[in-house]
Order: sequence, then C-alpha cells, then structure tokens
Amino acid sequence: MNFYRLNGLTLQQLHALIMESSIGFSAGGDSVQYLGWQVQLHDGITLLSEQTLNTDGSKQLFERLVNLHPDLVNQLPGSKVEAIKRAASNLVEKFHDGAIEKSPTKEVQRAVINECMRLDASKTVKKLFEKKFLSAAEKLRIMLAAKEKFELPAEMVARYLERIPLSIRLEEAKNLFQRLPDKPSLAREDNEINEKLTALNPVEDDKLVKDGLLQIRQILESENNELSRQLLSEVDNIEKEFLPRVDADGYLPSIFVDDDFKFYTRRLLYLYAACSGFSKEADITELTSYIRSVLYTADSNSIWHIAKELAYLSKQPDSIDYHHYIDTVANILKAPAPVALQFEELKQLSDINGFVLLEGKPLASYLRVLRTNIDKTTPDYSQVLLRAVDDLESRLAALSLPEGKPDIKAKVHRLLMIIAACKSSKEIMAASVLDHFVRAIMKHGNKKNIPYLIGGLARLVQSTPKIRQILGEPGIKGGDHLRMAPLQWLAFVPDILSEDDIEELCESLQAPSASRSRRQMKDGKVFHQWLVTLERLLASNDMNKAMVIQTLKKLTQSLTYEKLGLLYMIFNMGDRFNQFLDSMGLSCQKEGLPLLIAEKGADALVGKSKEVSQWLWKQRHYHLLPFYMAAMEEYGNREVTDLIHQFIEASASNTFTVRRQSPLNNPHLQAVYRKYPQFKAGWGANFSDFSVETRNKLLSPGETLRLTEDPWDLFISGLEVRTCLTPDGAQDYSRGLMSYVMDGRNAMIVRKSAKGDILSRSVIRLVFDRDDRPALFLEKAYPDKSDLLFIDAARDIADEMELPLYHRADPKKGETGEEVKLLEGRAPFDYFDAFMVSKERQEVTITNVQYDVR
Repeated sequence: MNFYRLNGLTLQQLHALIMESSIGFSAGGDSVQYLGWQVQLHDGITLLSEQTLNTDGSKQLFERLVNLHPDLVNQLPGSKVEAIKRAASNLVEKFHDGAIEKSPTKEVQRAVINECMRLDASKTVKKLFEKKFLSAAEKLRIMLAAKEKFELPAEMVARYLERIPLSIRLEEAKNLFQRLPDKPSLAREDNEINEKLTALNPVEDDKLVKDGLLQIRQILESENNELSRQLLSEVDNIEKEFLPRVDADGYLPSIFVDDDFKFYTRRLLYLYAACSGFSKEADITELTSYIRSVLYTADSNSIWHIAKELAYLSKQPDSIDYHHYIDTVANILKAPAPVALQFEELKQLSDINGFVLLEGKPLASYLRVLRTNIDKTTPDYSQVLLRAVDDLESRLAALSLPEGKPDIKAKVHRLLMIIAACKSSKEIMAASVLDHFVRAIMKHGNKKNIPYLIGGLARLVQSTPKIRQILGEPGIKGGDHLRMAPLQWLAFVPDILSEDDIEELCESLQAPSASRSRRQMKDGKVFHQWLVTLERLLASNDMNKAMVIQTLKKLTQSLTYEKLGLLYMIFNMGDRFNQFLDSMGLSCQKEGLPLLIAEKGADALVGKSKEVSQWLWKQRHYHLLPFYMAAMEEYGNREVTDLIHQFIEASASNTFTVRRQSPLNNPHLQAVYRKYPQFKAGWGANFSDFSVETRNKLLSPGETLRLTEDPWDLFISGLEVRTCLTPDGAQDYSRGLMSYVMDGRNAMIVRKSAKGDILSRSVIRLVFDRDDRPALFLEKAYPDKSDLLFIDAARDIADEMELPLYHRADPKKGETGEEVKLLEGRAPFDYFDAFMVSKERQEVTITNVQYDVR
C-alpha cells in the first residue's frame, strides 16, 4: 500500500481526520472530496484544489484542517500555505474582487485580499469599506498593511481611517507601539505608526469642539489608568484654549484654528498611545510632563521619532534614560558622511524635544542619570565627559526653568551627541586629545555649526592614532576655530586624503605664511562657510582626487570668505552655476574651475562686477539667488529672469526703491500715481514708524517690527517663515516671487529677531476699493496663518498714509464680504495669500474682504 505523507500525516490518516466530522465527504483513490474542496495527489504531493461548493460546513471543515493542524504540510508546495494561496488564486481568477465574499475561511480570505490588493490596491480598499463581511478592526489592520506593501496614497488612507471608530484605531496604535523593539533604531528604518490613527472621527463643523472633547474624555476615562487620568487635565487645557473661540453658531473662527484643534487632540491621543505600555517603575508624572511638552511644540516631521523615544522611556525606571538615544546616534555617526544632510533628514539628530525633555524634575536629576549613562556607555572616556557634565551644570546653574529651558535643552542635546560620537569610536582615544575638542564644541556659539562639528568629532575618534596625534597637537595656534577646522578634512580620509596629506595640510595652516588664513578662520562667518563648503565638496562627485587635494591646499594657504562662497555655489549647483554666470554676463574657465577659484577667488571670473559680488556676499542665504535664477532660466520665462537681473543690479547700486516704484510696464502703479502721487517715493517715504503700543503688543525683547521694502527681506522671507514663495520652492509658486520683490504696490510688515531673521510677516498691498479709490489690503500672516496678527501695525500704516484699510472677512462671524482689486502689475506672475495660488498677470478682484472698523 502507498502512503503519501503530509508533514507526518498519511493520506489514509487525512481520510480519517475528515471522517471525524459529521459533514458530508467522499474519499477514494488518491484524493479526498469534502463539500466541494478536494485534497488530491499531484506529482507525488498532496494539495488543495478548486472549490466547487461553498457552505458553512465546508468552512468549518477547512478551518479544522488548517487551524487544528497548523503544521499540515507547511514546508512543501502542497503545504497549508500553498494550498491557501492556490485556493485564493483560483477564486480571484474566477470571481475577481467578488472572491473576498466567497472565501471559505479567514485564511483564504486574507490570501484573496492580498491578491486583490496586488492587482488593484485602491479598488480593493474601497470594496472592503463598502461591504460588511469584515469587522472595523480587520479593515484597519488590512489597510495599514496595504499602505506599506502597496503604497496606498496617504490622502486615501487618511480618508478611510476616519471611517473607523476612534476607539478601535487607538487600540491598534497602542498595540503597535507596545510591539516596538527596545533596541536602538532610526525612525526611518521602521514602519511609521500613522499619527492619523488617533484623529477624531468627522463630525459636523458646528459640533467639532464640543463633540471632539467629549469623545476624548470618554476614551481617556475608559482607559482608567494613572496616565490617562493625568492627561485629562490636558483635555481641560485644550478646552480652555478653543471653547471660548467658538461662536454662537458653534464654529471656530477659521479653518486654521479648526486645524489646530484637530492637531492637538490627535497629538494628545497619539502620545498617550506611545506611552500606554508604561511599566510599574515608570514615573507617570514625568511621562505626563513629556507629553505636555511636545504636544504643542513638535512638528509633524519629528513626532514619529519623539513617540518612539517616549515608548521607550515609558518602560524605564523614573522614565529618564539616555542610552537608547546615545546608541541610536552612535550608529548614525559610524558612517558620518555627509553629516549635515543627515541632520536635515533625521530628526533624532536635530530635534531636542524627542529625548532632552527635562520637564518634571530638577536639572540635577537628569544630569545624575546622564552621568550614569556615561559610565555605562562610554567608560573609557568618562573622565573627559563627566567633566563636561560638571562644567555644564555650573554654567546652567544661573538659568531657571522654564524660562531657560530651551537653552538648557540645547546644551544637554549637544553633550548627548558628543557622547554618542565618542561611543562610535573603534579604538580608545587619548583623553588629553579628546578634551580639546569636547571643550571647544561645548562652548561654541553658532548652533548651525554643531552638525558639522559633531560629525568631525565622530570621524576623529574613528581615525588612526597618527591622525589623532596630528589634530591633537597641543601647540596648535589660533584658538578653537583653528583647532576644529581640520575636522572637516577627515571626511576625505582615506579615499582622497592620506595621513600624510592631513599632516601637510595642518602644517600649512600653521605655517607663518598662512597667518592671513588663520585670521580669516577666526571670523565666525568664515568658519561657518568653511564647514558648509567642505561638506558640499564631500557630497560632490565632480572633482577628481588630485584636484580635491590641490583645492584644499590652495584654500589653506590663502583663505577668503569670497572663495568659500563661490566654491559652495559650484559644489551645490553643478552645471547650473555656469548658467548663472552666463545670465550675469560673466564667463570663466570651465575646466578646473574650483581650483582656479581657490587660487584667485572672483578674479577667476571675467567681466565680473565687484559691486554685485560685494552686495551678494553680505546677504544671508546668499546662495539661493543663483539657485533661483537657474530655476527660473529652466522655467523659461524671459520676463521673470529680466526682473531678477533688475533686482540684482538695483540692489547692488542702491537704486532698488526707484526701480520697483517705476510705473513703466506697471498699469496698477500708473493708476495709483494719478490719485496718490506721493506714493512714487515708495512705502518708506510715506510711513515713519510703528507706535509704541503696537510694538509692545507684537514684540518680545530684542525683536524689531518694520514695514520693509528691503530687497533681500522681500526675496528671502518665504524661506525664513516657511511659505510657498521660498526661492528654492516649487516653480509653480516661486515664479510669483518677483511680484513681491519688484512690484512697488507690495510691501511687508515683518517681525525680526535680534539677529535680523524674519520671524513672521504679512504682505500689505496698495489696492483700489470698489469706488476706485486707493486703499490698503492686509494679507494673512505667516507662519501663523492669522488674518489679523498684524492688524495694529496695518492700522498705524493706514493712519499715517491716510488710506482706508481692508482685511479678510470672516463669514462665520457674519462679516459682509466687500471687495478690492488690483490692476495688472509689473511681474508676469503674481502670488496672493488670499487665493494661495500663483496667477498670470491680470486684473484681480479679491472678494470677501472687510473694511476695518475699530
């Protein structure tokens, strides 16, 4: 007699198994028939074949076969897995997506769904949510899996998530967080746990706040643990923030406030889910303070890594620990090239909120844990690092929480990265050498340089003993900048630079003939440009080994800020740099240009205008101008590029206001001047300053408030306040930037930091009202997206210019919509915050505006 074994079961034994059921069956020869399903012998292997009948009985029996005997033929093509796949494939081939409903078991159904997803994921998800044969929890898990495997569109996932009850989504989020491994890992290496899992279910707009808060309260109360009870106080805080802003009809004042409410409520439950697996040793008050801290401050790009860190801390004694973060960063820094790009991409490196929380306890409690972590993670460097903690504690003693919290966090953050860099070392480094660099990095003043210095330190501790000796030489002249500058060379070791090259470069920088270069390096601006330029050189593939070495030697011998700036643009722009030069009427030797620039600076450019270059190098983010010009050249609109040339020439020659106020090719200004001729002199000539009351209301200590028509402020504002009109943004938006810059009908109200960076801004325009009288129109503010943030400032301007003022109307408040208009302007494209879109040059009417009534 032949016996065909299925992972330990003979065919006869399989017959017997089926006979135990009262369900009808037939058996004979080399196959078993059971209610339409057939297990048969095929090429010496038993397998499941086509279904001919689908009944409750067949489902029961099939589940007995695959559930009661899960090891049934699980290693052969005729195994349980293969049988399920074949059954699913047959069903899909015959019934298409209707096969989901006809599947005899959950196992087959999952295989059918997977096959349908492979064929058309979007259509399958839609069908799953139209039918009721799956529970909401099953639909959720299937969709989350499909999102990762089949890359469902994010907006589609969000839309269908909203159709699943919040309580089910929260439970899934909790389960996902609790299954996260404790081992250090980059957030980007894991499947991100979607924050939309904890979003409120849609309700009617007039019930948003009341129903949303009630829903969250009920969920947290039903969780019934110490953390959920403490977080109810945060629900109270959200209620205090938003409930008073609800009008008589139940609406919040704008869609932006609506978004904020949804954001904070979603974030609260998301962070709760992250911490929901807290251990008995966890400090619940501390966890609550962490959640409270990041609830309002963390952006969406960083929340995932913060949530991961909180999930880990919720399981630690006292909920304070740093070794998880130190290990993660150390793993990143073991391959630290190019480091700056990693800092931009990985929020674990750049965002202090995720691990340096410092919330509920005195600073000494956190530093005590930090000292313990140093002893555990980097014992060989504990002498240097513990001294750094002591220095940090003494420096921070005068700062108080919460006022000094950002500065304290930033310093602790920096020290954590130094510890991580030390942990990345391959061989033990001499403490005397390490101490030079730890002290210099900890007291360094420019936060923008820290990514480069941390990367350099990591390269140093991973380098050879000879290189450590060269860079650690105690007799290095020139102070901390000269001590740290050679760290950037290490990025080129060993592929381009050798130990001997490093030694030669260091000797060259310390030579008497390089005294001018050393003086230059002491300048903070030059030192920063040195770091970013060499980082860009590292990322560039346009230079051969010999040219890199020669370029670095030339720079070391004769360093200037201008040379570094030009090289940065070359390495950053590639061939587009030559396009920029061509558009400026400049030319240069194409072969070996970086080396030529390192030797001669701007003198390597033929036809150069010192006036233009001197103006450009003084501007913050100066490199964005050639980028923008190259992008607009590619866009192909000659009028835009002509305006860029006029912008550059007028700015460099101090004729900017005259040029932008010119009525030539500007029908709008021509009409304005006929009725308001004094405006020919520009905004600054018609407005002196803001009132003390306005400044006091809008400014913090050290900040300034200005009505600006400064060319570079107008050009760069989109970058600094993160709007669509940043010079390096999408062309469909940035094409309208020249209307802000070169059309005199527009100015900006800007709030600036003590360093001169724009913190917030609002465009103010000289428009016409419906009676064709000149008037002012205030656009919404950024990044606040508030219509009335600068209303007091706009009123000051309107009073002095003796013009009526309009701003956006709010229909929810019953404000009647009026309108203002602009005639054709100077630029071929305009951008309007009121429309949030770029428009080709045309007469524009802005509706739903409100005459300002005080």
